[in-house]
Parts: sequence; structure tokens; C-alpha cells
Amino acid sequence: MHTYQFVAFRGPNRWAPFSMLEVLCRDRVDLNAPEIAKQLSTMLAKFLEAKQFTASHPQSVSNATRIVSSMDQIESDTELWLACARWFSALAGVPTRDLDRAIETRDIGQSTPLTAFAMEMEEQSLSEKCFHFARELIDSKDTIASYPLVTKVRELFDFADDVRLGPSSRAILRAARRRNIPYTRLNKGSLVQLGEGKLQRRIWTAETDATSAIAEAIASDKDLTKRLLRQVGVPVPHGRSVSSAEDAWVAAQEIGFPIVVKPCSANHQRGISIELNTKEEIVKAYDFAVYAGETTDILVEQFARGDHHRLLVVGNRLIAAAKGHSECVLGDGISTIEELVAEVNRDPRRGEAYTDPLGVVLLSEPAIIELNKQGLNLQSIPDAGRVVVVRRTGDLTTDCTESVHPDTAAQAVLAARVVGLDIAGLDILATDISFPLSDQRGAVVEVNAGPSLSPHVTPLYGKPQKVGDAIMQMLFPVEQHGHIKIIGVVQGPNSDPLVQQFAEQLRLRNIDFGTLSHGQAGFNGRVVDTGCVNDEERVIALLCNPILSAIVVHLDVLQSATHGVCAPRLDWVLFANGSIGEFPSDDEWAGVRAILNAVPPNGSIFGDRLSKEAMNKILQWKNPQSIAKNTLERAFEIAFQ
Repeated sequence: MHTYQFVAFRGPNRWAPFSMLEVLCRDRVDLNAPEIAKQLSTMLAKFLEAKQFTASHPQSVSNATRIVSSMDQIESDTELWLACARWFSALAGVPTRDLDRAIETRDIGQSTPLTAFAMEMEEQSLSEKCFHFARELIDSKDTIASYPLVTKVRELFDFADDVRLGPSSRAILRAARRRNIPYTRLNKGSLVQLGEGKLQRRIWTAETDATSAIAEAIASDKDLTKRLLRQVGVPVPHGRSVSSAEDAWVAAQEIGFPIVVKPCSANHQRGISIELNTKEEIVKAYDFAVYAGETTDILVEQFARGDHHRLLVVGNRLIAAAKGHSECVLGDGISTIEELVAEVNRDPRRGEAYTDPLGVVLLSEPAIIELNKQGLNLQSIPDAGRVVVVRRTGDLTTDCTESVHPDTAAQAVLAARVVGLDIAGLDILATDISFPLSDQRGAVVEVNAGPSLSPHVTPLYGKPQKVGDAIMQMLFPVEQHGHIKIIGVVQGPNSDPLVQQFAEQLRLRNIDFGTLSHGQAGFNGRVVDTGCVNDEERVIALLCNPILSAIVVHLDVLQSATHGVCAPRLDWVLFANGSIGEFPSDDEWAGVRAILNAVPPNGSIFGDRLSKEAMNKILQWKNPQSIAKNTLERAFEIAFQ
């Protein structure tokens, strides 16, 4: 039985400059660890080769494979536990970086020393589950062959879907990391702040703070959207909203067959039935649209022939395009259509989570209508080799960005501008997207606010597109960085006057600034009750203040050791005289190391007459590209862009 506890560091810490989850354990070392590691490496390698899972990160498999390949060097239970946790994390879509120092033994004055080891984390609960699963897997050493790894990995994926940001948000944040633009998740949903203080922007999945409520309302009203697009010459299907199943039949006769029935405000193809020709089909489709769309506002429109395409517009540019496919089954002369669909749904890439590359094929009303058109039903047994279409519109699987005709791209951009969206996903029906829509009676059938970026970031077929980079470029043009100045003063016997001196310097320069000292936060010299319970939350509150250009943070060495640095980074650090004691403890040194881990490559460190030993440690542990001086000369001359 292993007893252990977790310590979460959400900011720079004694281990690394980024968020880490630390495990503290007092159990003895398992001397059979190398042999268990060999068994597990074989098992995990076979699992990866079998591909009985859905990869939720472009490098999931390669990262997991790399971890497995290094297991033959493992010598202790702790190393094995950490490696297995990192393996689970990689498969869950959260790759973890290698650390020079990820395991340490701490002497706490007891017969059994405390072992501490750490792994990079994104969401605390997800990383904790990876460690739990890893421990469970290792402890099954006598029954490893029967361990339900497929089930556990699926459980981990579903849990990750619940606690992580969605794929659209993650695509944008990956681009933010490449640009070194800071970000903060503001709630358990998808609200994220990019940048800090007065330089901040916000996103909610693929919507930005520039996405107006009016534009979103227009996009959700399909009838209004079509009318506005038709007025500027963008081809759309004719149609109108209806109030009943009987009215839907009347509208169909007015418009001409075949027709499409769908909810006015639904998205993701929810409640849509296509190519309908009979009253019976239309009545069933109307009832399905009401049920699936959870609305009585139903639209009847012309059926436009062609394949489903999704075009992504960012700003005034077409950035990406993806093509959908029909859901089909292949007859074998033995199985019913219901059985064939069940077999298709066993594909590990299919699921009901939004991160699954393929959705589950549902035998709902539109599928039954489609089968009836082919003279079939769910219990029919198609001949061997016969292709049966179950749904006309399936998942967007294939990138076709380079094939989009320039005229179609221009019409897509125009459609987004007419609706008023800065980011828009346009659903287009076209036989061949490389020709103008007018040449093939193609049409724009929908304009979506906050479209999913997954089909463009991780298409099943074709080249991934850099849609996150395009959105970041729109939010933060190349000359913008999103950083305000974060200044740290390390507490000592006489550090309070230094904090006040920084505040006075900023005030004299007419710079709006925030302060955090002794548990109190405020800005421009005024203390504010932020409602926060710790310094980490108080710093986030200051970074969310839209008027600030700088923050001064009073740091405690021991707090930094045990809880991590409360700020995401420290651009400018001043170690006050006496902030590092004459005979520092291990925890004090750990706090100093955590503070230095918070200083970026272009950061500056000033010491106020520190001891030679302390200054040597700072020079040893700091980022090689940062500057460190044991003097306060020019310590208050901070440059602002």
C-alpha cells in the first residue's frame, strides 16, 4: 500500500519555471522495479502499436513512445511511477517536458526519508489521475496482462474532456506559447485571458472579445443570415421559416423539391434532414428538428447538391477549409444495417466527446429517412460489397484549403463581414470547391460564430493549418507582446521601503500599477478587497485589471519554497538585504531557486549587498540570459515600451 500526497505549483517553483504537480511519498523502494519496468514497457509499446485509442494531441503517440523507449534505464519504483504518469499524461494530450532534476530525497528527521518527485501539469485533477492510474498499473505487477488498459485510457480521455479547455482554445493557446504571450484561464469553462493588464484580450473557444452580441445573434438566426447574404450577392438556398409540420409541407411545395429541414438556430448539423421529397419524410424531419434542435423555429429551404465544406475566416482572410464525408457502411451479405453501424462505431476514433476525431453514427430519424430512400431499413441485410449511405453529412475529415477557388474565398470573407464576425465558420455545399459556387449551383448554407477549429488543426487527411497562429496575429499584431512589467521585491528586514520606493517611482512616471504586499492587494496606492484567499489569486486579479501597466509583488522566500512563486514570472527582481539569511536552510534555498525560476531570459536581478555564497547561488541558478548584479545601482530605472 502506497501513501502519498500532492502539492500543486501553479506558477514558477523549486522544480521549474512552469506549473508542476509534486508527489510526496514515504514508501520504501521496490527492488524489483527494473524488472517491472521491462514488463510494462513491452505492454505499453504493444498498446501503442495496436492503436486502440484516440490521440488527442498531435504528438501524443510520439511522446508516449519516447517515454516507453527510456523505461529500460529505470532503476527505482519512483522513476517508474513518474515515467508511467508521464505516459498517461502524454496520451491524455498533455505532453510533459524532461527535467534535469525531477526526483529528490528530503531528510525530515524520520527513519524513512521523504521522496519528492514532480511532473509538469496543465490541470491539477488530470495530472493527479495520471499518477493514480500509474500507481494502479505498477501495483498490478502480478496481473499486468489482465490490466484493463484500453478502458482506463478511455476513462482518462473522457475525464480530460471534462476538465481541460477544448481543442479550439488549446489551438489558440499553443500559438500564444509560440509567441510568448501569457494567458490565464478565468473559469472552469472556456473563458481565457490573453495578455496582461492594459494589454489583455479575451477569448471564449473561438470567439473573441471583439465578437459582438449582435453578430452572434445574426449568425444564430439562419433565416436572417440568408437574407443578409443574398442582398450582397452571396449564393444561398431559397427557403423560409415554418410553424408546423403542415406548414413545412406547404413551404416545400412553394420552394420546389428536394428540400432540407433544419432548426433555425441549431449548429453542428444538429436536427438537420436533407434531400427530402415526400410529405411523410418532411413531417418526420420536422418533428426531428423540433426534438434535436430543442426549438419550434424550423427552416425549410432548397437542397443544394454537393459535399459539405467548412471554410474558416479570420479577420479579412480565408485561413482554412475542410471537407466532410458521408457516413456509409459496406454490406457483407450477412449483417443487418444496424449491426454494420454498430461495427463502424467500434472504431476507437469514434466517440461522443468533442475531442473525438469522428462522431458516433446515430440511427436517428434522418438516417432512417436516408435508408428508406434506398429501399432499406435498420434490419435490412445489404448484399456483399454494396455501399449503403446512412448519413449524407458526416464529420469534417479532409483539409482542402489549397483547393478553394479565389472567388469562393472572397465570398466567404464577405459573408463573415456581412454578419459582423471576426472569426466565422461557413458551411458551404459544393460539388467541387476548386470552382466558383455560381458555376455549380453551390451555396453558403450557414455562418457559425465560434466554430470548432479541430477539423483544421488535426484533420484526419491532409495538411494541418495554422489557424491558432492566424487568430493570435489578429488579436496581437506582430509588434505586440501582451506583457506588463512584473516587479518582485524579496522580503527582508528592510524591504518595505523598497516596495514603497518602486511605487513612488511608478506614480511619478504616471504609470498605473498594482501592488501586493503582506497579503494586501491594490492599485495606484489604494488597497482593494479582491475577495481572493491567497497571493496567487491576488496576482491574477491584478493581471486582470485592464488599466495596469506594472505590478510590484512583495515575495516571501519560504512561501515561494512551499507554494511556488505567486506571480507567473518576475521581469525585475530585487533581493533585499537580509532576504537570504546568513545560514540558509534547504527550504530557503528552495525558495530562492523558485524565485530565480520565475525570471525570464531577458529579466534583471539585483541584490542588496548579499553574501558571496548567496550571490554565487543566484549566478548558478539563474537563467543564463538574465542579468544579475549585487548592487541597487539602477535598480529602480525600469524601462517601459
